[in-house]
Amino acid sequence: MRDALRLGSVVVGIALLAAGCATTMQESGGRTTSRDKTKKGAAIGAAGGAIAGAVLGEGELDEVLAGAAIGAGIGAGVGAYMDAQEEKLARIPGTTVERVGENLLLVRFESDILFAVDSAVLSGTSRSSLDEASAVFVEYPKTAIIAQGHTDSSGSEEHNQALSERRAGAVMTYLVGRGIDASRITALGYGEGSPIASNDTPSGREANRRVDLLLKAKAR
Repeated sequence: MRDALRLGSVVVGIALLAAGCATTMQESGGRTTSRDKTKKGAAIGAAGGAIAGAVLGEGELDEVLAGAAIGAGIGAGVGAYMDAQEEKLARIPGTTVERVGENLLLVRFESDILFAVDSAVLSGTSRSSLDEASAVFVEYPKTAIIAQGHTDSSGSEEHNQALSERRAGAVMTYLVGRGIDASRITALGYGEGSPIASNDTPSGREANRRVDLLLKAKAR
């Protein structure tokens, strides 16, 4: 099943990259916010695996939204609701936010602030960033969150899968500890299957050791 998901990630990533939809970027205090409103556009300038992982995770988010005690949806104002979250999250140092749908955000932290090599223990710097993100999530309670764990290709596939799950779980646990309703959050590990950079270089491997947060608002 995991191999099938990875194959799907590659196929979706290639298809999105081929679509060639432009992305508009805004710079704010050295932090980048992608203002594109479509999944296709979000693939431009990002590795196929990253956005494909977001597409795969959207189905999981729908399950979270169906079961979470979020209450009534936002309705026609969902776009503005996500705009406000996007702007606030983008102000957090070391954080990049990609708009991958009208009510879907992908939040990525600089890889070197999260974990040491082969570790699932959050660094002090990452705790500070997650504290700021938690404050935004508390302010916008109608958003479901998936912590998506990833690794580089060093080590065995089985080891990397388990490590990615532990990293995602560590972030989820931390967010719950900061006041986020546990019903709003789930954690998934993608192992080494969704790289955003080449694993052939040290900098590429560092970028691939990460936990992204995929957010979706309840529209209805």
